[in-house]
Amino acid sequence: MTRFLYLHGFASSPGSFKASRFKKEFSKRGIDLIVPELDGGNFENLTVSSQIKIARQCLDQFPEDRYGLIGSSMGGYLAALLAQSNPNVAAMYLMAPGFNFTARWAEKVRCEFGEDGAIPGLIKVFHYRYNDFRWLSTGLFADAAAWDRLELDRSLPCKIVHGVHDDTVDIEESRRFAATRPWVRLVELDSDHTLMSRIGWIVEDCFEFFSEFHLIKQV
Repeated sequence: MTRFLYLHGFASSPGSFKASRFKKEFSKRGIDLIVPELDGGNFENLTVSSQIKIARQCLDQFPEDRYGLIGSSMGGYLAALLAQSNPNVAAMYLMAPGFNFTARWAEKVRCEFGEDGAIPGLIKVFHYRYNDFRWLSTGLFADAAAWDRLELDRSLPCKIVHGVHDDTVDIEESRRFAATRPWVRLVELDSDHTLMSRIGWIVEDCFEFFSEFHLIKQV
C-alpha cells in the first residue's frame, strides 16, 4: 500500500493554506494525507532532529508500506533528509525546499546581530499559525548544522517546483541541488515563496507526478 505524508514549512502548521488545500484534494480522490504537527506543540525548542523524529514516527506506523512525501519550504528539506535513510520513501514532491538551512539562517542572524554580536539563546520569529511572533531557541541552528553535512545522494523520483521570485529561499538553492542529481526534476514557476499564485496547478502536477510512478491511480 502507498501512503502520503505532507511536511509543512518552518513556523507553520498542519492548518496552513497549502497543507489544507492538499489534504482537501487528496480527500476528494479518496486518499488519506498524513499531515503531522512538526513542532510537537513545542515550537520554542524546535530542531531539525525533533521534526525528523516526528516524521519518522509516521513512517514507522506502517513500515511495510511505501510512502510519497510532499514537502513545503523547510518541510521540503526535511523530506529530502527523511528519504535519504528511509528506503520505504518511494518518491517526493518538494515546493521551494529549504536547502542549505544553516548558512541561510546564519546570514539572517548576522544581519540582525552583526558579525561580532552575541546571539541570544532565544530569538523571536514570526509564526504564521498565530499571525504573531513566538520565541525560538537558537539551539536549532547547532542541531541543523549536523544535518546539513548529510550527503543527499539517494536516487529516487523527485520533483521540485520553485518560484523565481522567491525571496525566502533563493531559487539558486534548488538549481544547485538539481544540477548534480539527475534523478531530480526542477520546474521554475512565475511565483514567490508561497507559490500560492500557482497552487491549483501545483496540486494537479503533484498528482500527475505520483501517478507517473504508480503511487496514485490517475483519474
